[in-house]
Amino acid sequence: MLKKLNKKTLMFIAFLVLGIVLFVLSIHNSGVDNIIRVLKEFSLLKFLFLVILSFLNFYLYSLRWEIIVKALFTEKKLTSSSFFWNRMAAYALSYVTPTAQLGGEPLRVMLIEEEGVPRRIAVSSTIIDKALEISTLIVFISCGILVALFDTRLDDVSKIVMGSGASLMLFLVFWFYFTSIKNIGFFSSIYKLLHLRKIKKMQQLEEKLDGFEKEMNLFYRHNPRKLWGLLFISLITVLFILAEHFLVAWFMGVRLTFLQAFLSSTIPYFAYLMPVPGGLGMLEGGHATVFVLMNVSINAFAFVFIIRLRDFIFVLLGLIRGWHKGYKLLKRQFREDFSQLEEKHS
Repeated sequence: MLKKLNKKTLMFIAFLVLGIVLFVLSIHNSGVDNIIRVLKEFSLLKFLFLVILSFLNFYLYSLRWEIIVKALFTEKKLTSSSFFWNRMAAYALSYVTPTAQLGGEPLRVMLIEEEGVPRRIAVSSTIIDKALEISTLIVFISCGILVALFDTRLDDVSKIVMGSGASLMLFLVFWFYFTSIKNIGFFSSIYKLLHLRKIKKMQQLEEKLDGFEKEMNLFYRHNPRKLWGLLFISLITVLFILAEHFLVAWFMGVRLTFLQAFLSSTIPYFAYLMPVPGGLGMLEGGHATVFVLMNVSINAFAFVFIIRLRDFIFVLLGLIRGWHKGYKLLKRQFREDFSQLEEKHS
């Protein structure tokens, strides 16, 4: 049985088991009674305020994508609500799949294509938007790591490893935008550096990426003002994450300093880079570790659980949207196939 499983599947299972173990340990260390008590004290009104704030943040995510699509495709007017709900459907799929940052992107392409956007533009706009999201998140996390290096409790080896990792990620973000704006091509430069063109399978992948890369390069070069606006929107979205962490802790009776809120909203989010749905266990463990290192007296599991409850609302709404649109697509496809079948027999 194990021989039939490929390496990716085995790795996913290993990370999932690790995540479940960490999740259970987080519950055990926090104490079930303490978790229930904290959740009862966290009133419904406070939770609704958090959800409303998150909806505003999510609107910025969909607005960024809308700006990109409308810059690439001016032939048809698309409603902001369609971008919002399609973005949420993709988020829901990403959340419940191992690839938390990429799992829902094919669905995004399919949904926006169904709205009348050509496939090439649907794919390119999604890649541009996702690149902005991931690069901003990487910068945000890297800054959190660099700030954490000033903690005297970290040994020199840890500081070197963490500092090197953060510096490398920041350099890759810089190189991505530099090569895109200068029309060098990020993927093309990587292929040349690592001589990946010598590998046949990588040649085929390069051909597929080449078209999308050219589309991105054109967008960055021809829309410099829009790019700065999109970067500003991306900055606001990550600042919303910081604000949400500060508010959740405040509603739980803990006043975080700016530094504490910043570190707790950056470093733990490495969990979403792991091949585990929703960073299960990783996110709880990451927050618990950071809070302990900062001497913050807070129930880390209850803290993350409140955030997950908020996420569950988004996931539920997104899955409903995805199911509804998917059902309509399948229904239309069935009618088209049935019509073609009738024409053949007539």
